[in-house]
Amino acid sequence: MIKELKFKEIIENIIGEINEAKRKSKSIHNAGNIKTSGDEVENLIREKISLFLPERYLVKQGHIINSQGKVSNQFDIIIFDRLNTPKFFESSNETVFYPIESVLAVGEIKKTLRSKDPIEFGKKIRHLKEDMQRKLISNTAFGNKISNNTLISDLINMTSERKFKNPLFSFIFAIDEEKIENLEVSDDHKYMPNDIYVLNYGYYLFGEIKDGIIVPMLEDETSMIKTLIEVKKPGVNCIGTLLNQLINHLNKCHIEPFSISNYLDTKTDFRITGTDIKAYTLRE
Repeated sequence: MIKELKFKEIIENIIGEINEAKRKSKSIHNAGNIKTSGDEVENLIREKISLFLPERYLVKQGHIINSQGKVSNQFDIIIFDRLNTPKFFESSNETVFYPIESVLAVGEIKKTLRSKDPIEFGKKIRHLKEDMQRKLISNTAFGNKISNNTLISDLINMTSERKFKNPLFSFIFAIDEEKIENLEVSDDHKYMPNDIYVLNYGYYLFGEIKDGIIVPMLEDETSMIKTLIEVKKPGVNCIGTLLNQLINHLNKCHIEPFSISNYLDTKTDFRITGTDIKAYTLRE
């Protein structure tokens, strides 16, 4: 007999595990342990997402820090490049603080999606992009236009369709929904999660439909997104789309090697004066 490993069955098993984790978390919550009830679901979802991402990326919870020392709100999911990223601090519950330059995606986990959740998550995204001044690094190979500013590294590492090397992908992952017909988004669609996934309902993508095909869009890459697309395909289709979106996004990004100098006060820490330095002649 020829053995088979079917991807759909793997996803179906994961769906079963997530729904069971929610059931268990409800029992734990009713017993009064609110934090543990949340961890039951969140830890499992982070674990399952990380299984499908390339090895160079890690999925954690925690905070993001910039070179001025500003710290983000807590994110349920932070996806970052592990090869070019130091850990500034990691607590016993695996909450981490990572430099803003290395973070490529953030997510929010909800057992039940409620109408105001996209707006509330959008406040975290706004803080990260505006208050913490997350910088977008231009892709000099964008549009296949070669100029004096085009870097060979961008020609090698980047896809020509991306304006930036490090656009941020943001998403909400929920298990169920409550009155989803009343879902609220900002009037100009700014600082909204790119995607909203509800495991037992379907998903929403910001983008457009061209020739019958959904074309998702990233806020960082597109100045104006006018359409929110609803797809009522729960379960396997929902999780499969999330994983495909994440992998596709990460494969199109590139993070430069981290420099600790950005996180030091260069005016004092790296300044060298005549009294600080001596030169010695070595014997031949």
